[in-house]
Amino acid sequence: MSINSGTVRLITKRFLISKTTDGFLSFISWVSVMGVALGVFALVVVTSVINGFEGELVRVITSMNGDVILYTRGSPLSYPEEVISKIRKMAPEVEAVSPAFIGELMVAGPDGTSGAVVEGIDLQSIGRVTEIPNRIVSGKMPSAGMEVAIGKTLAEKIGASVGSSIRLIFPYVKEGEVSDPQPKVVEVVVSGLIQMGMYQYDSKFLFVQLQTLQKVIEKPGKVTTFHIRLKKGTDEKKVAHQLRESFGYPFRAKYWGELNKNLLYAIDLEKIVISIILTAIIIVAAFNVVSTLMMMIHDKGKEISILKAMGFPQKKVFQLFAGLGLWIGLTGVTLGSVGAFFALWVLKYTHWIKLPSDIYYIDFLPVFIRWKEVSLILVFAVLVCFIATLYPSWSITKKSPIDGIRFD
Repeated sequence: MSINSGTVRLITKRFLISKTTDGFLSFISWVSVMGVALGVFALVVVTSVINGFEGELVRVITSMNGDVILYTRGSPLSYPEEVISKIRKMAPEVEAVSPAFIGELMVAGPDGTSGAVVEGIDLQSIGRVTEIPNRIVSGKMPSAGMEVAIGKTLAEKIGASVGSSIRLIFPYVKEGEVSDPQPKVVEVVVSGLIQMGMYQYDSKFLFVQLQTLQKVIEKPGKVTTFHIRLKKGTDEKKVAHQLRESFGYPFRAKYWGELNKNLLYAIDLEKIVISIILTAIIIVAAFNVVSTLMMMIHDKGKEISILKAMGFPQKKVFQLFAGLGLWIGLTGVTLGSVGAFFALWVLKYTHWIKLPSDIYYIDFLPVFIRWKEVSLILVFAVLVCFIATLYPSWSITKKSPIDGIRFD
């Protein structure tokens, strides 16, 4: 009997779509397919959403702070130009630097009071390092004078809007007033509302022109922080380490991954745990493939025995059932990946799933597909299904043709 690959494929097709006596068996085969599809769908969607959370978090952090920040833990600096020159000398990868003054205060609006962080920014350079000027959702950035741009969530908390007058309460402004410190209250106008996309920033930060803040707190020419933007492809962690070593105390340098280190670590840990749990779905589906093949071997025992008696080689019998299991795996992976990509497309372009921003930092479900991870998931699913076929396929080759056609 001449057997080729086309013959094996034809028999495989007959076994899969036969409608004579094995309708239940075909149903079980499709259950196995859907089990693999469900596992692939869940794993691709969940990992892409977690990647989206991580990517969105990184985007917001770098949009707010730049790639690296250098700040002093001591008194404010009065020689920012010298520091900027040294930064550029020690790290040639630096693309832009923007000085700033950051401090804590209380802010009072028409409907309430809240703790906040004020940042005096250099309007000439801040746009080259961060995305703050591009995140204005209403109004404009503060110009010279007593104007501030305020986080949108903070504005809602204190009942402020564009054009509203609010009070900034600075504690312990003058140096030397230890015995009886007096806070300084300044009335300013809200020039614009900023939405960075992260609750931690939108609910606490307000921005004012650097020279204006220096004048208000009576620290002319002084700064506390330097936002740094690096060239693309630069190792931010390495640059931060170089700056720490070069400047020493009281300076401290951090790259974006250290600004929310615990949150980023929690996201990575969550991704690992959820991936392990969802991988179990694919493994369980692989066990279902085994049971499907074993049922098919029992149901098709006579047909296989007849084929063997006609000269069907054991190698081709093995290929036949391995092909059945591989077909189940490939079909499940294809259906699961197509469904996952469609669901991710819907999530990415509609943002129809809303989240409470004060809990999840952002108010929508972000999506980012890492094709290497997706490819690894798909290959793993097919490989698991193929491995699951090895024992059933091997076991049928060991049976004698007489066993299948013997009368009961």
